[in-house]
Amino acid sequence: MQTNALFYKIQKGTVITKDYVNWSINLLENDVSLPSVNIISSFLTGESIFEVEEYFNRALNELEIQKPTFEICARAYIGHLANKIIKENNHSFTFDFAYKIYRIVASDLDYPDDLMEWYEISEMIDEQRNGDIPLEFNESQVISTIKNEANIFLGLNV
Repeated sequence: MQTNALFYKIQKGTVITKDYVNWSINLLENDVSLPSVNIISSFLTGESIFEVEEYFNRALNELEIQKPTFEICARAYIGHLANKIIKENNHSFTFDFAYKIYRIVASDLDYPDDLMEWYEISEMIDEQRNGDIPLEFNESQVISTIKNEANIFLGLNV
């Protein structure tokens, strides 16, 4: 997990020990090795979050990282979810990730223009899951739209 995406989870109060461990492993995989980062990577995912957070704060100091704005964090977490969408093959999980993005767009970012497609996607998912009228699209088309929008968000060629 990228640092700004982790900050989003911290600010939302949804962070767990596993998130910190994954963050540190991501840094190590990118050749960022510092004492606190190394210690965080050695924690078991079920260990106390309070001790991990102490080392996380030390790591932030070692890395000279300042907490970014909430919008930057929210958009970083959308990127994290978009990456999951690109890799996901289970349609149900893809729908869940897309709907999480929509909730961030709606409740945390108040529907910015550049992310309004996620509102449309959430409507398509709702119709696909709950609709009792014939649809103009099928599940594969919805998945294709979701993956395409994830690629656009990430700036990947589609």
